Amino acid sequence: MVDKNYLHTAYANSADGTNGFTTVYPNLNLLDGTTKSSKTTTIYKNDNFGVIYWNPKQLSEKTITGSVYLDLTHSPYDVWLQLYTTNGVLYGNTIKAGQKGYSRFSGKVATITDNNANIAFRTLTGVTDTITFDYSELKIEPGSTATPYMPSASEVTTADWPKYVGTYVDTNPVSSTVSSKYDWDEMKYRVYLDGIPVGGSKLLSFDLENLKAGTSYNVQVSQINGKVESDKSKSVAFKTTLIK
Repeated sequence: MVDKNYLHTAYANSADGTNGFTTVYPNLNLLDGTTKSSKTTTIYKNDNFGVIYWNPKQLSEKTITGSVYLDLTHSPYDVWLQLYTTNGVLYGNTIKAGQKGYSRFSGKVATITDNNANIAFRTLTGVTDTITFDYSELKIEPGSTATPYMPSASEVTTADWPKYVGTYVDTNPVSSTVSSKYDWDEMKYRVYLDGIPVGGSKLLSFDLENLKAGTSYNVQVSQINGKVESDKSKSVAFKTTLIK
């Protein structure tokens, strides 16, 4: 039996693949006004939550992943990220007091029927004294996989996307997370599926993955030259085969 060869692709912001390494091409943020830089937030005395984003109605009934980086170095309380609606709550994992890390949740948002929905930080009990701590990289994205921080569609620039693409081929279907395993080169093309960026290539070829059977798609390609991106190509439509 001949082993199957697998092409592995990763992305990064540096020519050696160490800065911003990811094997998953980033999704756009569904929230406007977020930032990769740190912000300070507050949970006031006798409260057990602090709202940082009100009325995210654009998330209603969507399957999403939420993530944020918390710096609780100076916090005496455990904290987690949550999305609240009157019809259900998505809870992130807890970051312990005095520690740093990502709090993430994933799931389907309940129907948002009023203006009380919010994204907030929460503690188990009310704080006895007002606390402040830093957070960064707040991101709500479509799907159930967390990808690196990106701004929203209305705020993203060419400079925000990964600049380098790495590839290698072997017989293991699982992609390595070691950047030195990849052969890196500047990204020359960006691929769009139904108007959404899904990957990049140093060659005018690309494997589309995770497509649904019996579904119509449109593909476009743009050319990348440093910080400049060309207009997208004409759209090419195709339909995947139905599974028998």
